[in-house]
Amino acid sequence: MPAAGTDLATLQLRFADFAASYAELPLYSAVCRAVARDDECAGLLQAAAPGQDRPVLWLAALHDLVLRQPDVPAARWYASVVGRDRVPFGDPWTDVRRTVLAHADELRAVIGSRTTQTNEVNRSVYLAPSLALACRDQPDRPVVLVELGASAGLLLQVDRYRIELDGGRGRVVLGDPTSTVRCAGRDRSHRPVGDPAEPLELPTVAGRRGIDRHPVDLDDTDAVRWLEACLWPDVPGRVERFRSAVSLLAGTTSPVVRGDMVDDLPPLMAEAARAATADAHLVVFSSWALTYLDRGRRPEVADILAVAAREGRPVTWLTAEPPHCTPGIEAPEEQPEDVGQTTVLATRSWRRGSEQPPRVLGAAHPHGEWVDLAS
Repeated sequence: MPAAGTDLATLQLRFADFAASYAELPLYSAVCRAVARDDECAGLLQAAAPGQDRPVLWLAALHDLVLRQPDVPAARWYASVVGRDRVPFGDPWTDVRRTVLAHADELRAVIGSRTTQTNEVNRSVYLAPSLALACRDQPDRPVVLVELGASAGLLLQVDRYRIELDGGRGRVVLGDPTSTVRCAGRDRSHRPVGDPAEPLELPTVAGRRGIDRHPVDLDDTDAVRWLEACLWPDVPGRVERFRSAVSLLAGTTSPVVRGDMVDDLPPLMAEAARAATADAHLVVFSSWALTYLDRGRRPEVADILAVAAREGRPVTWLTAEPPHCTPGIEAPEEQPEDVGQTTVLATRSWRRGSEQPPRVLGAAHPHGEWVDLAS
């Protein structure tokens, strides 16, 4: 039965809102505009679990289908299947609708059993400078990174990627400048990241741990394909960057364990602390993961970190989430052109056992297209 609040009219409105918010996406905006007027296609989303009834899940299920079956009519509209230079011009809806209706039961089953897991590697564009800022008061300390909702743990490798920020002081590179994985975005900060008076440097990463209800093993072909399906093929570089990261990390042991990001966080942090040097800075972070956690449970994360900080180890909670998602963090005023597409970068930190005032570091595009750090 459909979850409460997922009547067809509500779902179709969500598709229309998605199309309007992402009008620059030729494939996904066209598809969502059409789904918003098509009861049969939109109704497939009623199979989603509570909280997952979002257009992105419907789109991911279809993307997964065309990746598995590149001979279906819709596949020719996907750059991830045919290559970016071979995507045709025109309206994809006739081919998409034929594909959706022909595979309706299959798509409904995927929508009912899957959750979106967007391991967008380009989020490193805002994670890297945010991490540098969060650790600035702890110079020369190594860090242990713990990611909530880590999926395959690709963001835990932020220091292994080449991260380019283009802004008022030219191009700044963080991470590994020789990496085959290249992330890039615009620096919109009033004081650019490249300001030589206050250079940003990533700390040394001494340990990496992640937790997810459905962790992805990079050796699992089906699981990796689902992660790729959750990416938007309209955006140049997204799928290509993801594939480069998977290739870079192939054969490595995953640092991500299966568990609940609240209930199973204390033992994970304790294990991470034991594996680190006594002076290591523990940085727990999330990027568009906390938003999927029940609002009433979110403050529990801060309670757990406060307990972990009692031993005196520096502890920081670094969040990159939608406005009004992280407890204790006031959302900055959004620019009119950014409404609906803003990630708030913020920290709550504990030093010598005491919590410090929360800090808003700035804002960013959800997929790292730009970052705007506070002065």
